Amino acid sequence: MKLATTAPYRFLITAVLVTLTAACNQTPPEQAAAKREAQAPPATPPEGSKAALSELSLVDAKIARNSAGTLVVQGRVNNASKQAIGHAEAELRLFDKNGEAIGTVTPIVNNLQAGFAWNFETEIEQQNAVSAKLVGFTGK
Repeated sequence: MKLATTAPYRFLITAVLVTLTAACNQTPPEQAAAKREAQAPPATPPEGSKAALSELSLVDAKIARNSAGTLVVQGRVNNASKQAIGHAEAELRLFDKNGEAIGTVTPIVNNLQAGFAWNFETEIEQQNAVSAKLVGFTGK
């Protein structure tokens, strides 16, 4: 009967120790995120990019058929700010009768004056859409 050598066991123990040491030296995800946020420069969008627009509000949005019989999402957005918005997009998530998300549409407006409302109507490709919910506004 041949006795087992200790070399395979030494390798296994070394591998376990290296793995445990590496795991112990990691930063927990919440601390890593906090550290990144503290070190990150203030979030300013690059020139020409879109930013969130908090001064816009969705008054209503509904799925309907327009006069041509095309399925559309119709809605109204208010600009409560004291200045005009050069370009705005409203991202709306579409849902079927079971409440499952089936896509998005993004109505767009240019030159929305301060204190004014924007009525939109955007065609929908998803013929089984029955409702829409605002994801958010972006623009510049």
